[in-house]
Amino acid sequence: MQFKTDLITYNGVYRTIQTEKLNLPTSEGRRTILANHMPIMIPLQIGIIETDEDGVLRHYATNGGVLYFCDNEAEIVSDTIMDVEEIDTEEALREKEKEEKKLSKVTRENEKIRAQYRIDVAENLLKAAEKYRK
Repeated sequence: MQFKTDLITYNGVYRTIQTEKLNLPTSEGRRTILANHMPIMIPLQIGIIETDEDGVLRHYATNGGVLYFCDNEAEIVSDTIMDVEEIDTEEALREKEKEEKKLSKVTRENEKIRAQYRIDVAENLLKAAEKYRK
C-alpha cells in the first residue's frame, strides 16, 4: 500500500511522491516507515532516504531534517533534499576541498563544527552518487 510523501525544503515542496516505504537515516540507525505506521516524528541525520516508488527504489540525499508521519501521509522537512541522479559530483568535491582547507586554518570551535558539517554533507553527496546513481 502506498502513501503520500512530501519532500520539503526551505524553497517549498521539492517533490511529492507515492511510496510503499521510507527508509531513513536517524541517530539510532536506519528506520523504515510503512503504510499504517503509528503517528511519529523523527529527527533525521545526514544520509540517504530510500523510497519504493511503484516498485522502483529511489534515493534522495539529505543533510538531516525531520520526518512527520500521520494518517498515511509523510512530510520530510530538510534544508536540502536531492535526488541522487541530480547530484553535481564536481560541485560536491569542490565544496569538500574548500571546507577541508578552511578546517585546517580555523581556530574557533564553532567554525570547526560548521566546516566539518559541510564536509560531511559533501561526502554524503559523493557517496550517494557513487553508490546509487544509475
